[in-house]
Amino acid sequence: MKIGFIGLGIMGAPMALNLLNAGHELFVRTRSKVPESLAKATACKTNADVARAADVIVLMLPDTPDVEAVLFGKDGVAEGLSAGKTVMDMSSISPIETKTFAMNHGSVSVGPITIESLGIPHDAPQIAIRVTAGELSFGYATDLGSSNGKLAAFLGACDTVLLESNYEEKLLDEGPYPLKLKRRIAGPLGHLSNEQTAALLAEVARHGHPRVLLCHLSKLNNTPELAQRAARAACPALDVSVLEHGEAKIVDVVRTRHRAAKQLSLLF
Repeated sequence: MKIGFIGLGIMGAPMALNLLNAGHELFVRTRSKVPESLAKATACKTNADVARAADVIVLMLPDTPDVEAVLFGKDGVAEGLSAGKTVMDMSSISPIETKTFAMNHGSVSVGPITIESLGIPHDAPQIAIRVTAGELSFGYATDLGSSNGKLAAFLGACDTVLLESNYEEKLLDEGPYPLKLKRRIAGPLGHLSNEQTAALLAEVARHGHPRVLLCHLSKLNNTPELAQRAARAACPALDVSVLEHGEAKIVDVVRTRHRAAKQLSLLF
């Protein structure tokens, strides 16, 4: 079997040697010099190269930031992954973080359609998705309490994005909901306010210029006008409209950077 091993420290090197002695073809990378005992292994220049060469990639790293950097940093493992490959994280970190990392790079292909996922913060398991068919990409992110640079880049690569803009802060604060529910909605694992969505779109615009449809607007704590106004003020270069609560609509996904005749139609 072709096995990749990243992290050849006190614990990693002996484990990698056992795999090599068992007859497996080994592809390795470490921050320091590869031990002489692993001279028969193939040393790779980048973590992505390890992932491209191996069927199973084993990580044995010291801490959570190290795992995240190896997986998703420049020339990271994620860049070299393809269908059928397996990543085994044996680092001394929280299993919760490992599950989060797994959610951050899920993808499946069905014929010409590829669906990718990215874990997003909510008080129940939730992901953003990106659907690609040929040259067209559509992104969807709702039920999230906060965002980061990964989500902005994830959505910025799309041609059309459906994004939550759940509440207006003043309306939520003065509205009829119980205090506990208000805190949940406005918390980091709740929902995005109009202001938070606008800030996220400003980051999205640094990566691309998708057409944006705002969705999941609260009936009591928001209005289409307020949501659209906030988003357009933050991102005047983006085409922003609102998909109102309960509205069924066919959305045509059309190339935004280099307009093409092709389109993908989705029903919401």
